[in-house]
Amino acid sequence: MPAPMASRRIEHRYDDPVAVIWLDAAARLGMHVVRSDDVYASWDGAGTLSIAESAHFDADDSLAQMIFHEICHALVAGDRRHQSDWGLTNDDDRDLVFEHATHRLQAALAAPHGLRDFLAVTTDWRPYWDGLPRDPLADGDDPAIEIAQRAHLRSTRPPWQAVLNDALHATAKLADMMRPLVGADSLWSKTRGRHRTGFLLHDEEQRCSDCAWSYATASGRMRCRRSKLAGNTVVALASDEPACEMWEAKLSGDDCGQCGACCREGFDLVQVRTKDRFLKRYPELVSESSLGLHVARPSGRCRALHGDGSEPRPFRCAHYADRPRACAEFPVAGEACLLARRRVGLSK
Repeated sequence: MPAPMASRRIEHRYDDPVAVIWLDAAARLGMHVVRSDDVYASWDGAGTLSIAESAHFDADDSLAQMIFHEICHALVAGDRRHQSDWGLTNDDDRDLVFEHATHRLQAALAAPHGLRDFLAVTTDWRPYWDGLPRDPLADGDDPAIEIAQRAHLRSTRPPWQAVLNDALHATAKLADMMRPLVGADSLWSKTRGRHRTGFLLHDEEQRCSDCAWSYATASGRMRCRRSKLAGNTVVALASDEPACEMWEAKLSGDDCGQCGACCREGFDLVQVRTKDRFLKRYPELVSESSLGLHVARPSGRCRALHGDGSEPRPFRCAHYADRPRACAEFPVAGEACLLARRRVGLSK
């Protein structure tokens, strides 16, 4: 019979890495986190943040997510962050707009790091969260938007910016290591890695070769106009390269009728040459200034442009056959075309 094993003194404990990251973030912001069976999450207004023990969490909740949510509450609360529970009550819907603003801020801060789904709000609040648009801070009718916008501005100032950036960046690095190792049912699989251009990877199985922003150089190598436009490093791409979040379907001349960006607010003017037939036939549509001869654009639209882009009324040039050379030689799906589409909100 084997001899009994000698007792071992346990001197260390295991810590969840992502929890360590966010406990450190909380501490740097003056929040002391304690665990409790008596509350789900509560702020005493004096430095102590009480959060439920993990046994009370849903399977897709985490201490990190809870701390991040409460930091977002502090940003939304502004001057009220020194009141207990951020000055809010959950007895009725009086303060619901502040909860919604917190969700919008949380999504806006997590998304650039590929963590929007990983650090999502807890289950009871998912219907509102799941209905948030790609840009949760974009102007709209929801009164929570303006509150979230102000909170986001606070997040760009000390001490918030450095703390949040460090914690989100560290969490994203952990996600990069975990993602290849886990199954589809793991919350880590809901994180998003980065494309070599610097953008987050697309959440569907698209390829760079099918993207409107990709182009071939003279040597036949594929490049990305969108990364160049963003000031990111322009790198060679493989034809089967998984696409980034900026992926858009290829464009052709058939798309012009529903676009019209180059004839609308995409550009300030279209130059007209003295040899252009357009000038001879429609002089009343041509203006002259220090910028030279050009087609006037009242309210941003070319005076020769008709239609509203709808199926029965696509965008069309009233004098297409006689259009200026600058228009005739404008490359569909070229860099200027895509820039115009971005300016009118048709492109990312």
